[in-house]
Amino acid sequence: MNVNKIGRFVLRAMLALLAGAIVLIVLGGLFLTRPFTEEPWEEAPPHPVSIYRGGESGSATAAEIPLISPFHLQADPMKALLLINFGEDPDSIYVGFEPQSFDDALHGRGLLVIGWRLDGRVDVFHQEGLRLDPRTYGITGKGLHEMVERPFSEAILEFGPAGVQADITFRDLQGRQVRLIVKESDLRGRTPFGLLAPMGGDAHDPPALPLVYVDQFYFVRQAGTEILIEIDGRSHQGDSIPLILDGTRVHFHRYSMAPFIVTWNPDTEAMVRTLEAHPEGDSGPLVSHADGVRYELEANGAYREIRRMSLREDEHEILVEFTPAIPQLLALADGATAAGAFRITAQAGLGTVRGSWSVSRQDRELHLEITPEGGWTPGPAPRMARLLFRAVPIFREWPATYRWRGTIQLPPPDGRPEMPPSKLFEAPLAFHSGWERIAR
Repeated sequence: MNVNKIGRFVLRAMLALLAGAIVLIVLGGLFLTRPFTEEPWEEAPPHPVSIYRGGESGSATAAEIPLISPFHLQADPMKALLLINFGEDPDSIYVGFEPQSFDDALHGRGLLVIGWRLDGRVDVFHQEGLRLDPRTYGITGKGLHEMVERPFSEAILEFGPAGVQADITFRDLQGRQVRLIVKESDLRGRTPFGLLAPMGGDAHDPPALPLVYVDQFYFVRQAGTEILIEIDGRSHQGDSIPLILDGTRVHFHRYSMAPFIVTWNPDTEAMVRTLEAHPEGDSGPLVSHADGVRYELEANGAYREIRRMSLREDEHEILVEFTPAIPQLLALADGATAAGAFRITAQAGLGTVRGSWSVSRQDRELHLEITPEGGWTPGPAPRMARLLFRAVPIFREWPATYRWRGTIQLPPPDGRPEMPPSKLFEAPLAFHSGWERIAR
């Protein structure tokens, strides 16, 4: 074989290897950016009625035993938010800022900025007149460090066809001036999407399961954008991300024009909620309403069980479904156990959280447990966003690191024959519950 033939052979071999590599890259890209598929939701058969007994309740009928809910959903309205990260070029105190705007009956109208600290805690700088609960910030990182008032009357946080327009100046806890400017000018079309923000992945001692849905979500574009992150006269470089959306490169700064923030089962040392059931309309399901939450019930023999719970906030709604339904807890027999699955959904495009639940009665105590071990399954999203969700597992896996446990103290048996059985449940029932992080 002469030199020319050897050269042609080597060239053909190299071209074949290159073509193979390109095919593998393309196939790998298609695999990593494929749409997420949600598993079918299969309804489980109802609980056997044998889990219920009169027992210590004497001759009380199912109708005489109160229906209670140990669960709760709580919304925290917000108009919009912007996340500005500079962890690759940090300040001596801060690694990021998060301006948020409000215009609702709960908080009032105004602006605040969360300062994400190097130590994992947060500072909250808020406009005068905003009504805020410091406990809300227990879901952020290692919790609240300090909350202070600042004048934000001249601050701008707006969104339009060109994206975000933000210009915010304030002084931090040390009196240093902080200047944040993000001004986009690219009018090319955007395809916003929705996701469940992995805020809960940073919480060390979570007071609730934080369901921070960021609808109308997008990243700040690089082209034509003015950005300034300045603290005490020093400019900081924002974090980068190798991501292309709608044909343009983007910064790691991102925003949501329609956030929907809900906490499920906040920690409590309180009394359980009693549900008053009634038909919805002439032929509708059996429902109950308590503290803004709608419960949909179903009958299992003479007993009433919780099939769904939901909460609506303006145009947003969150739904928690149980299969089989949560049993009528106060009617459970001593030694009875029940278990099933749940899923949490918001409107289309925001994905699904799945997990399992269990309940057992041991003497005078009811023990409940919830674990979202199924994590979060994203909804429809741009191809590159799907790649991000797969490349960064925390987006999908953080809910699986949470576990909720609750204990309800049942009333002691009463030996007075003249007391109606239903009176046994008139005294408040002590209820203790809380979330914890677990290793996965």
